[in-house]
Amino acid sequence: MPIKSATFDVQDICLRAKGLEPGVVTPEEVEFARSILRSRTGDIPGAVIVVGLCGETVDAPLLEAFLHGDDNNVYVEYSLKALCRYLRLTDRYRPLLREWMQMKDDEGYRRMAAINLAKEYFSGFEDRELGRYLIDVLCDLEDSCRSSVRHVFVGILKMQNQLTDPFGLRFEEWDEETTLIVNAAAQKFGYHDWKISHGYAAH
Repeated sequence: MPIKSATFDVQDICLRAKGLEPGVVTPEEVEFARSILRSRTGDIPGAVIVVGLCGETVDAPLLEAFLHGDDNNVYVEYSLKALCRYLRLTDRYRPLLREWMQMKDDEGYRRMAAINLAKEYFSGFEDRELGRYLIDVLCDLEDSCRSSVRHVFVGILKMQNQLTDPFGLRFEEWDEETTLIVNAAAQKFGYHDWKISHGYAAH
């Protein structure tokens, strides 16, 4: 018997999946979320989160269907995060993450989504070349993704307690804390001749 869309509230399921509301997510609710992804109707972002947090690795193809193409621009960040952070399949998608972090000709959807997962990318994995590239992004005052790079570097380098503005809420062009972050990143990735630029990694 098919599950009717009126049976469940996806946002309610999301809250329980995230642990923000009491109660477990039932197998029927996860299957309801899968049915939304298969039909591409309803609360797709919410369904992606539910399947990512409560599904299984065999659900990866369902989530992959929302990675590519202009029709998926509004969903790609959710699906990539579900695959890498929630289902912990970063090893499988590391080449894609690397490609997208350096993809300068998109409108920011995929590049920023990939950069936001840099901590997962570098977890237990060394890639000094990409690390130096991300330093260049942060040092490029014209790059629209530099705030995202600043944020992920703070997490990767565990600098939250060393900064007065760890989330970059007041971050604009450059400040002393950005210098601290870049120096720490340069130490980690072996990049000591970095410099502030205009347009080096712009897109």
